[in-house]
Amino acid sequence: MIDILDPTIATAREPIDYVPRPKSVKGLRIGLIENTKKNSEAVLRKVAEKLAAAHGMKMEVLIHKHQRAPLKDDQVADFKGKTDFVIAGVGD
Repeated sequence: MIDILDPTIATAREPIDYVPRPKSVKGLRIGLIENTKKNSEAVLRKVAEKLAAAHGMKMEVLIHKHQRAPLKDDQVADFKGKTDFVIAGVGD
């Protein structure tokens, strides 16, 4: 377990239970969250392409969300069962 400190809340410290790391990254399924900033999708797709070439990974889900907006429940549901990890990206 890793402690994450939130600098906006002086006394809050909530531990987060992370899923176990995979033994290998080979063939993992990628999810992407693009925030509609210029070049965001292009950068994320290039990262996914490089991961595919190097490790046989496959981009399975791409979600477009508005800047500063949280993901909606239905968007989170799109990742479940289809991806092994998600990369959130920005552009500009």
